[in-house]
Amino acid sequence: MTTTGSPPLISIITPVMNAEGTIKEALESVVTQDHSDVEQLLIDAKSSDGTLKIAARYPHLKITSEHDRGIYDGMNKGADLASGEWLLFLQADDWLPVGSLAAYREAIKNHPDAVMITGGAEAVKCVGGNWMSVWSVNDLEAKKTTIANFALGEPMINARLIRKDYFQKIGGFSLDYSLASDRDFLLRVAGSPGTKVEIPALTYRYRWHSGSSTMTEGNKLTQRLSAENLAVAKKHLSIQAGSGRKIFKKWHSQLTIQLAMNALESFNMKGVLGAMRDGIAINPFWPYFFILEILHSLPGLLARGGRTRSQVLSEMAPK
Repeated sequence: MTTTGSPPLISIITPVMNAEGTIKEALESVVTQDHSDVEQLLIDAKSSDGTLKIAARYPHLKITSEHDRGIYDGMNKGADLASGEWLLFLQADDWLPVGSLAAYREAIKNHPDAVMITGGAEAVKCVGGNWMSVWSVNDLEAKKTTIANFALGEPMINARLIRKDYFQKIGGFSLDYSLASDRDFLLRVAGSPGTKVEIPALTYRYRWHSGSSTMTEGNKLTQRLSAENLAVAKKHLSIQAGSGRKIFKKWHSQLTIQLAMNALESFNMKGVLGAMRDGIAINPFWPYFFILEILHSLPGLLARGGRTRSQVLSEMAPK
């Protein structure tokens, strides 16, 4: 870790709550790389399993354990406690690919005026003992800090190294959202000045599993994340003008169609009608696009023997 008296270059913040099954892998992904100029903060929300016992094996960790208001509260607390110039958020069920820290150091050296450095990310799930990719973002254009990428693409907050003073200037993560606050934060970043840099290296790997709060498709949090994203879309739509407003309208339509499809899966007609009302309020052609989505989904539904994609993903998740 950092030399005594020398401030760390990077502070890695890991919020955690009952993650004994994955925390070791997350921590090992840091210590197996050159972490000589890195500090790692574990922000525990009073875990009741073996998480803290495992964490105690890593003397470099700075551990805080107290009740909080959710993952974003933990991330904000970590940012406040961090003494590094840069912040990196590593979730307890994910890991940093080999070379991540070296790639960030090189980017910091090459771009001294940067306030955010974005690498690539990949989401994987374990199927039959093997890791299978769900999605990946490696294209430099897809990593750029634009409204379109944050609203319509993957937010990838964990693949983004953020200068601490810039994070604080933006205001950190809002606690109004329990699952979608990273997207809200990045949309605020998109409207804020500062040099943002994209690098080609893969710097983060997400683990999809049944309890994941970030890879929610097919698990019990799917509907809640969609609803929170819709609330974020409405918030930014109300204050956005010009081309940005067009993007938020498109995102609003996509989210309401997703909510309607999720409701349709569970034969929740009240949910379908509610999403329809929301959608038509912004886009009068919403029913047309909803019908197209149903027709587009039919071939896959038939190929899966009547099972929805969410049901298939749930069956693939480890029990």
